[in-house]
Amino acid sequence: DASLEQVLSVRAEVGAKMNRLELTEKKLGVQIESVTELLSYNEDVDLAEISMHIAAAENVYISSLMTGAKIIQPTLVEFLR
Repeated sequence: DASLEQVLSVRAEVGAKMNRLELTEKKLGVQIESVTELLSYNEDVDLAEISMHIAAAENVYISSLMTGAKIIQPTLVEFLR
């Protein structure tokens, strides 16, 4: 009777570990898909297109800096007041 109890206890413990292992396996599968998708997104980038976007953003940035500098720049008359 004690042996049967011990066998049932071990079977229950093994079953619980198997359930956790299967759940972990499913989670890893989802994570592998996510990582594969992210790698594809990062590595399949068109470098010419990205360079064009960076150059356009740089031009906008420089233009806004120049505009701000012209607005803020005090004139000689304002300085002498």
